[in-house]
Amino acid sequence: MSETGMSQSRIGNAAGLWSLPEWLNTPLRMLTVILGGATGALGMALSMLSMPAEPVWIVPGLLLGFVAIYQSIFVHEFGHLLGARLGGMTVMRLRVGRWDFRMRRRGWTFSRQPKHPQKLAGYVMAFADPRGPWRRQHVWFNAGGPLANLLVAGLAGLVSLALKDGPVQGLLLAVAATNACMGVANLLPVQGKLRQVSDGLWMLRWWRGMDAAHPQLAFARLMGLSCSGLCADQMPEAELQLLESQESPMPLVALYIRLRALQIQGRWQEAAALDSSFQVQRNALPDALQKVLYDMLRLISAELAFAQAVASGSVLGLFDELLPQRLQREYASIWARCLAVRAAAAGDQQEFRHQLERAVAFARLSPDLSQETEELRMQKHLLELLPA
Repeated sequence: MSETGMSQSRIGNAAGLWSLPEWLNTPLRMLTVILGGATGALGMALSMLSMPAEPVWIVPGLLLGFVAIYQSIFVHEFGHLLGARLGGMTVMRLRVGRWDFRMRRRGWTFSRQPKHPQKLAGYVMAFADPRGPWRRQHVWFNAGGPLANLLVAGLAGLVSLALKDGPVQGLLLAVAATNACMGVANLLPVQGKLRQVSDGLWMLRWWRGMDAAHPQLAFARLMGLSCSGLCADQMPEAELQLLESQESPMPLVALYIRLRALQIQGRWQEAAALDSSFQVQRNALPDALQKVLYDMLRLISAELAFAQAVASGSVLGLFDELLPQRLQREYASIWARCLAVRAAAAGDQQEFRHQLERAVAFARLSPDLSQETEELRMQKHLLELLPA
């Protein structure tokens, strides 16, 4: 199953999972806001105060302060990545600000993404292996970020003690302070106003014995099955129905899984017929949510256009702007399939087969083990339908 763009850290934000009572959550949430502000203030102040007093050093001091703040976010997300790997999860991507790292079975790729509403936000997309213990995997994952911050804070603080006053010591103190604030803030068991869930709250939920079969974890379970190699048409129907009963955008995720299931079975007409349901769901989304889900909506639109092209024999819908160039690179398997069908319509059988092979080759790079199998199954149906 192709990546939907939903991060594991966003799962379970809806009602139904245990949280602290509001009388305790509210002051802790305020403390989190204060610590967030302290991260920026201390990073800038300690960097600036370590510089010589001449005005020429103001800009370098500001730059060092920004570096101190930015690295604390990167350390946090990298800690989540390491925690996920140690726990046995499948890591799909890491993002900090506009810098996006996509994992491959061997190595990773790096790109610069469009601006994020929160310029210094970050996340790691990782999914638990269904064959292993969920609690252990998630505790490692959630603990990794704050622990990495606190470890770096301690090391930077110790090294700074051995140095004389100056820019290097100031930078190390800024690194120590920003990481300490970041680590402590994320350990607080808080749910935000928009129902964002802190690392500390996730760990407390798992410590209290949260049920891995909870309805709000259906998406995480489905993605874990996909990453372990289960194809879209093998997904449990009960889990898909759970997604369809939840808040947006989960019904869209369920629709995408059903679309992929029909495609890999070669049921092109039925797959194309899902477009009407997709349009209804997309139009019902608030504008703000459509912006957040831009990549996912374009992905589903492209897959529906592909199914329609195969079903109808007309490739008019597979125009060059169907996916922006950035998404043509990120969803390379899907775009290669579109180019294959275009080549078949033009009578270029050599290019048709070449693009199908490219689609499989790109899917083979993904840590989501289902993608290669699904592309091979679609390739088989396409070769039968559009033979050389």
